[in-house]
Amino acid sequence: MRPLDLTDPRPLPGREPEKVLLLLEIVPEGADHWGVLESLRGTSWESGIKEIPPEALSHALHGRFLPLLQELGRDPRASARRVSPEEGLCKLRGSCLIWDSDLCQPGGSKGKGRRLKHGPPECYEPPLSEGAPSSAVWTFQRVVFAWREGRHVVVVRGDGFNFA
Repeated sequence: MRPLDLTDPRPLPGREPEKVLLLLEIVPEGADHWGVLESLRGTSWESGIKEIPPEALSHALHGRFLPLLQELGRDPRASARRVSPEEGLCKLRGSCLIWDSDLCQPGGSKGKGRRLKHGPPECYEPPLSEGAPSSAVWTFQRVVFAWREGRHVVVVRGDGFNFA
């Protein structure tokens, strides 16, 4: 997975350039998996991951954002709010000093106006079983923090993208 920040090179006169924040996982054409994001399949987290065609990403990389924006759909924070409480509430809730049920989950928030704080905090741990591999924990954390930043988490099937 890698973050990718795109900014419209040709904004309309007098307007701010459009910005799109992505967390990308690129898998080979014809693959039946989501690469690193495979552990999210079959959970309520899956609804926040979009599979987009490689052409939409290619157009965006060349300055045409509309196809990508049409594919992305809703705001990433709205995707985070679709995670069920059973699969989203922080695992540390019984022992954490800063635990707050409104904040310590995907899409959580607390406060209003200037004091609005989007969650979850950096200490968040997904409620995975005790034997879950650390790579799965890292994946869930990376996705939830991407949503908190306003990043769309996407899977692109296709070859030809090398962001080395």
